[in-house]
Amino acid sequence: MEEVERLIREEAQREGSISFARFMERALLEPGLGYYATAQRRAGRSGDFMTAPELHPILGAAIAQLAAATWERLGRPATFRWREYGAGEGTLLLAALDYLAREGQPLLGALEVSVSEANPHRLADLTAALAALPGGGPPLVAADGAPVAGIIVANEFADALPFHIVVGRTAAPGGFAERRVAVDLVTNALTWVEGALGPEVADRIAPLMAGWPPLAEGQLAEISPATAEWAATLRAELTEGVVLVLDYGREGVALRDAVSRMAGTALAYQGHRATPDLLGEPGSRDLTAHVDLTLLRSAAEAGGLRHLASTNQARFLATAGVDGEVARTRTGPAATLEGAIALRSALAQLMDPRRMGGFAVEVFVAGSSPGANALADPASPLPGTAAPNRPLV
Repeated sequence: MEEVERLIREEAQREGSISFARFMERALLEPGLGYYATAQRRAGRSGDFMTAPELHPILGAAIAQLAAATWERLGRPATFRWREYGAGEGTLLLAALDYLAREGQPLLGALEVSVSEANPHRLADLTAALAALPGGGPPLVAADGAPVAGIIVANEFADALPFHIVVGRTAAPGGFAERRVAVDLVTNALTWVEGALGPEVADRIAPLMAGWPPLAEGQLAEISPATAEWAATLRAELTEGVVLVLDYGREGVALRDAVSRMAGTALAYQGHRATPDLLGEPGSRDLTAHVDLTLLRSAAEAGGLRHLASTNQARFLATAGVDGEVARTRTGPAATLEGAIALRSALAQLMDPRRMGGFAVEVFVAGSSPGANALADPASPLPGTAAPNRPLV
């Protein structure tokens, strides 16, 4: 038995049962043991899942365009921060920096970097990669630094924030019970049990479920107070700028549709395969669920952000102004057949609405200065936020 599983079992036996959110915290983030806390690389072709930055640098170029346009409209502030959640070893950030350098973008002279990365091994990789850039790259500043102008990026971050699982039970208070994790007294295996929400959890969850329609009997649904609490804090990290959240998600009403979502959306990932077995091999599998976009927007706005746009990754890429980057890769002086094929293969996934192209993109504005108001000018949409007029492929 892996050490992280032993720790989970001990806690579940001691408490009688634990919430799935608590199971996630330990399975994913237990120091030195959790899925996101060891030296093993999880993303990429040799890992358990692929994200857009691992497929191709084009998404980094697109976000770099958004960052540069934001900086310009804010009046080119002397300091502009790229703040990234779940930055990993910096694949997305490094692609953006490479694009800015290749374009001779003056934003680089004002840029500083701040990351939120729970894995010390990946943070060390990122730090080393920045230091290896010409001139040492932009400075890496503490995550708790004073707010400045900038851009906040969260790519496939919110889907792995801890969530509770509820199950529709018409006889239970409120019409639902919580699905919890316990140890089976006969088999000694981790198993599901049902119980009422604890008072502290109920206080956090009740406001988030206030507008929910009743769940069908036996219907599963995820609810993440951690996502709401995270989104509500983002405004405090910027004096002005934009917040960009990219993830797989749906509107809350769609996630709780009994016809299409009777089993909820929670899945475990290992070796590029998904399984509904959420309790197996804790510490060895990623655990995720679709992001409730309704909840995300509501919490972000309650925290002081202004919602600017809801789009998807395909439309974001099509309107981000990266045509030059596409042309450079296909026909530029340094173009290669391999590079052109890799780009086409990546775009086939990144632009397909049934695949990564369908991932949600939510854009918010922070601040109320004339520059910040210019970020939300509908007559001059920021890169990635306009209605697309043609595909990239």
